[in-house]
Amino acid sequence: MPHSPWPAPDALVSRRGLLLGSAALLAVAGCSSDDDARDSAPSGTPELAPDVAVATTALERIRGTRAALDATSARFPALRRELAEVTAMHAAHEESLVDAVPERARPDSPPASYAVPPRRRAAVRALAAAEGELHTTLDALALRAESGDFARLLASMGAGIAQQLARWPR
Repeated sequence: MPHSPWPAPDALVSRRGLLLGSAALLAVAGCSSDDDARDSAPSGTPELAPDVAVATTALERIRGTRAALDATSARFPALRRELAEVTAMHAAHEESLVDAVPERARPDSPPASYAVPPRRRAAVRALAAAEGELHTTLDALALRAESGDFARLLASMGAGIAQQLARWPR
């Protein structure tokens, strides 16, 4: 029987394991600086470990897109059911990143308000564009990630968005 290039199913890491491992890795990376050096650093935004900075950007963009979904669903309640799966996906993505971003690096203000187009069709197209931008951003962030596990996490988030866009409401 020929050898398969793919790992055996029991050798694969579960999605939950990948998420938890990535969050733990980022939390450690974010806390790796010396407390004395942090205390003596000038006030302002301290420099973040590279993957923590990537996670911060990803979290900010996911929250912005989720705010757009929420605003659109509030304006067009009939879309809530159609957008429920993508909204839940973004909530899961946010949950997987929030612990990886130290409090000091989280934005102080909520995401910018989103102007929902007045017509349903235009609102759906605008959301699709926002999702496409988030997909592109997550793919670019995956390339910037230093940790392989974290890069795979970001890429899987982008892939999830691509799957949602393939079934996007019309």
